[in-house]
Amino acid sequence: MKKLIGMLACLTLACFTCVAAAQTVPSNECFSPGLVRLAQAVGSGEAVSVEAEFSVEDAFYARDLSVLESMLAGTTIHYDGGSGEQGMTDALSLLREGEMLFHAALTRADGQARLSLNGRLFDVSGWIPAEEEATPSEAEALVRSLDGTAILERVPLASVEAWLASLRAGDEIAFGWRVTEPFEIERTLSDDGTRLTRLDIEGVLEGEDGRSFTVEGFLRQPAGRAPKDTFELTLTCDEDNYIELSYSALRENEVTRRDREGETSVTTALKAAGRLDGYSLSSRLSVRMRNAWTVEEENLSEKITITATLTHQDKTPGRRMQRLNAVEAESRNVIRITTAQEQSEPLSLTDEATLSVTMDENDFLSGGMTLHASVGGPAPAPVSGDAQEATEQELAQAVRQAVETLSARLYAQLGEAAREKITDGL
Repeated sequence: MKKLIGMLACLTLACFTCVAAAQTVPSNECFSPGLVRLAQAVGSGEAVSVEAEFSVEDAFYARDLSVLESMLAGTTIHYDGGSGEQGMTDALSLLREGEMLFHAALTRADGQARLSLNGRLFDVSGWIPAEEEATPSEAEALVRSLDGTAILERVPLASVEAWLASLRAGDEIAFGWRVTEPFEIERTLSDDGTRLTRLDIEGVLEGEDGRSFTVEGFLRQPAGRAPKDTFELTLTCDEDNYIELSYSALRENEVTRRDREGETSVTTALKAAGRLDGYSLSSRLSVRMRNAWTVEEENLSEKITITATLTHQDKTPGRRMQRLNAVEAESRNVIRITTAQEQSEPLSLTDEATLSVTMDENDFLSGGMTLHASVGGPAPAPVSGDAQEATEQELAQAVRQAVETLSARLYAQLGEAAREKITDGL
């Protein structure tokens, strides 16, 4: 099931992402110019700074782990990363009310790698490949190929056709799936013959377990003021193993003041239903993205609200015992981003998010997050100083000590009620 979901995610991502060109305001073709600029800046290696705070209200229905709420209260996670004259540096810090609980930083340059762990310096060149020496795996190569992309930007069907037509027998797509029979593609053009509006496809994929699935269906992308992209695909192995997929993305764009104010939205739904090893399963993911934007003094301000709901049912034996036969999840994000006309100015973003998950009608997890991010500006300070060469055992011991120190510091700041819960068996 994981492999199948991975393959479907890869296909969906490939069909409905693109590197969008810089645009003045949001539209049906580009949902968020600000997010596109942000993704392109990150993909180009500019310095990134992220600060996040998390909260947990309910965690895991099987036990009362609300102690996590006390552990996370007042705790901030800070990340800095980017390339500078002295190499590529990534730094992660955990602070609680101003006190440093944990700090780690890694600098790679000129074939060397230095690690700082709570103030201790290690030469880890033998354990972590330098940036220029790293050989990306196929998964990493896929991620790198998507640098600068923005999710839910509209990609022309011609690009999808070119990707499908380029696949040959033996090519690996991702997540262990490979092509065994290249895709046959039929094209449908618009009435005036200038635009590709539909692709009918058929091909065969094989998973790591050796089972082959025939993939057939269509992808459609009409024109109009409110275009609705759709695809319907069926993946069939035999009568006990098949999945029917359907996807739709309705794009709407309303401008209330020309080039000054408006609202753009994308409403998507992905449904999957079928049988695996003879047992039925069904899933539905709905995502609603709304961008209320304004332009003042040539600066684009966007307020992006994203709500997502997921329902999943699985009749496989044992799923009920694992509380995985019925899962529901809901999330809400409010992202604010302002993009200056000058490309050289740093970009900033804030995100307020909430999440709730129920499993078999029991509360599994609920909580929230507040995140501040900026892209651009100076690169983080590199790790410097005399570093000791670390053996595998020494490095493992240093990591274990850092984790124990973090746990002790978190425990020391817990209230009496939280400590009692831990003493009672958690």
